[in-house]
Amino acid sequence: MRDLTIKDWPMFDKVVRDPEVCALMLEAILGIEVDRIEYADDEHFEKPYLSGRGVRMDVFVKGSGAVYDIEMQTVYDPNLVRRMRYYQVAMDTGALNEGEDYDRLPESYIIFICDHDPFGRGLPRYTMKHGCKEAEGLVIDDGICWVALNAPAWDKEHDAPLSQLLEYVHTGRAEGCLARILDERVRDVNGNEAWKERTMGFMTIEMDQRVKLRQAEKRGYAAGEEAGEVRGEAKGKAEERGRFEALVTKLISEGRLSDLEPVASDPEALSRLMVENGV
Repeated sequence: MRDLTIKDWPMFDKVVRDPEVCALMLEAILGIEVDRIEYADDEHFEKPYLSGRGVRMDVFVKGSGAVYDIEMQTVYDPNLVRRMRYYQVAMDTGALNEGEDYDRLPESYIIFICDHDPFGRGLPRYTMKHGCKEAEGLVIDDGICWVALNAPAWDKEHDAPLSQLLEYVHTGRAEGCLARILDERVRDVNGNEAWKERTMGFMTIEMDQRVKLRQAEKRGYAAGEEAGEVRGEAKGKAEERGRFEALVTKLISEGRLSDLEPVASDPEALSRLMVENGV
């Protein structure tokens, strides 16, 4: 059984959930001092509205007056910025209680650590904030900051901690304090054979489900073609993915993820499990 790396999402989630590691990583990425981590949650789930699509965040963190979402992205996503936009809505929707003023919204950071260049400009770091087209230099103080990192460009980053973090993500070489801490935690977690076996099993289940989702998309598209329309593709894709994500989120929150294993290769049993769990 292979060892997991920091790029494998279960390993990333487990290592970065450590408040000390998380604070060091945020400081390296954002160039700011993080006073303390009040709350760190892996696989955090938000749903902007009842009938909408939910969001599963890799690592959701609350700090002193700020919230952070940190994602590991190993494959190119052409919809990355729109995904950030949706995550932002989900985070903001859950940030205020009824009747609270908008000035209570915390500073918000969405960070994607990509093992590729997300925008093709060769930069190691892309920091995105709102501006005004008609007034160059006008600062829009909305408390929102999006960051996309390009790990393969680690050698172009002048800030040493961030460069070393990106180098570790891309190559596995642990140069510098933060990278060595991450590598040590990764080695410790890989030493837990029981955890690794369970995790690899779930990763296999997830890959199997992704294949099923792609098959469902094809069936939906075929049904749409037969009916003379393309709505079938979107419907098949949204329904299959939405139900599976809702099931996984529910089982994770209840500590019952192992319930997926017996039904992973049985579509009918999986469907029954979804029904039993109200999804």
